[in-house]
Amino acid sequence: MSGLFGTLNTATSGLLAQQNALQTLGHNVSNVNTPGYSRQRVDLQTNVAQQIPGVGQIGTGVQVAGISRMQDQFVMNQLMNGYSTTSKHQALSDTIGQLEATFNEPSETGLSNQISEVFNAWTYLASNPEQAASKTMIVQTSETFVDTVQHMANAMNALKADTVQQLDKAAVDANSTLKQLEDLNHQIWQASVRGYTPNDLLDTQDQLVNKLASQGDIQVKKIKYNRVSITMDEQTLLDENTRNEIMTVASLNDSGEAVLSDGTTLTAEAKVGQFVIKSDKEGTAAYQPINLDGGSVKGTQEALTVIDDMQAGLDQFAYDFATAVNTIHSNDGEGTDFFTVSEEGSALSLQVNQKIKEDPNQIVTGKSMVNGIDGDGSRAQLISSLKNTPINLDGDWYNENTMKINSDVNSSTLFDSYNSMVTDMGIIKQQSDNMLDTQEGLMALLEQRRESVSGVDINGEVTDMIKYSSAFQANSKVLATLSEMLDTLINRTGV
Repeated sequence: MSGLFGTLNTATSGLLAQQNALQTLGHNVSNVNTPGYSRQRVDLQTNVAQQIPGVGQIGTGVQVAGISRMQDQFVMNQLMNGYSTTSKHQALSDTIGQLEATFNEPSETGLSNQISEVFNAWTYLASNPEQAASKTMIVQTSETFVDTVQHMANAMNALKADTVQQLDKAAVDANSTLKQLEDLNHQIWQASVRGYTPNDLLDTQDQLVNKLASQGDIQVKKIKYNRVSITMDEQTLLDENTRNEIMTVASLNDSGEAVLSDGTTLTAEAKVGQFVIKSDKEGTAAYQPINLDGGSVKGTQEALTVIDDMQAGLDQFAYDFATAVNTIHSNDGEGTDFFTVSEEGSALSLQVNQKIKEDPNQIVTGKSMVNGIDGDGSRAQLISSLKNTPINLDGDWYNENTMKINSDVNSSTLFDSYNSMVTDMGIIKQQSDNMLDTQEGLMALLEQRRESVSGVDINGEVTDMIKYSSAFQANSKVLATLSEMLDTLINRTGV
């Protein structure tokens, strides 16, 4: 349509286009502090021109081609991977930090100090073998040492149980996130098939995907109608027709088989805390263990491995300590053991022999097993030397006839074996902290890049507001002018 009425349509299209632009701008400003919100922009394009013979093409105004969500997909993918890596090191660092508190080293109440106190007491006894007080001190110091070992063992058991429970909660949270994504996929599909672009729903989708990525490394693929398909360790979690459930290995039964949180027993090999995907397949084929490389779950699983290693190390130390002292004190089984200990769960089973607690005079201080020589503290002195003597308990390290220790320079002392555990744990914590610091710096840069593209800049929005409002006023002025022209044409010319 040409003429005044055609110009009226042209001005009206401009008015509506600027109105939509201002409405979108207001939506941006309203969400300036909304986490995960991506700035939106109205895409304007000219209407199809009208062809007039003898004149040519006459413009017919403007139309809204769509509303774009301002995003750099490359940065978004980097952020998703970054959330996974950062969460892994954060979870590992946090759990190892709790484990460090269990060891409480170095401190006066730490086990290393208690070890020194025990050996110092044996040294004092060696110098004062006739004193009943020095024997009583040995018993009291050793009981304090045993209490410390047992306290550490109980604390590590509690931390392990809490860590497994944390992994189980992570599986529940992941399943909840997958359910939300499934519902969101349906809502996005409904909008997309009608030709709309559900930008706000897509922002929510990104946030949920990043939340899931922070728990475990996932692979995300966009499928038809802006929906997402998610896999983990090549196992499907979510697609257009399927949503599978994540479960956790809660324990191992007496046969070493994995028992899931719902009580199901797996025939496949799996570790405590490992994720398992439950699909709609039949029988045990429905349960597939998965291995992660990133996410808070992976960090927690690695921490769980460290806890297991520290528990095994503490048990081994307790058993070696008791065995070494017992071997010398009993002269390789000839007399009474100073400690009682079990091979399994040594740290919790370690005790000072009840006979010695009831009668400290049964402590053998000299070469004679019946304390027959007054002033002989050679056996007590030999026990005290275990602190700094490297021995190999698997070899022939003690000669009961000569009462001498065969030192093994390729082995470590009892004191060093414990310190080695503490050092290894400290190295893991330091490495995790360093990686976390590095990753947090990288994430800060990625967040800045995201904000530069997707973030709402108030100053920029105000500038656009002036531009669109000016255009709106100009189109309004065109309409007002056209109204006067039509009034003149219709009411004053008599047409």
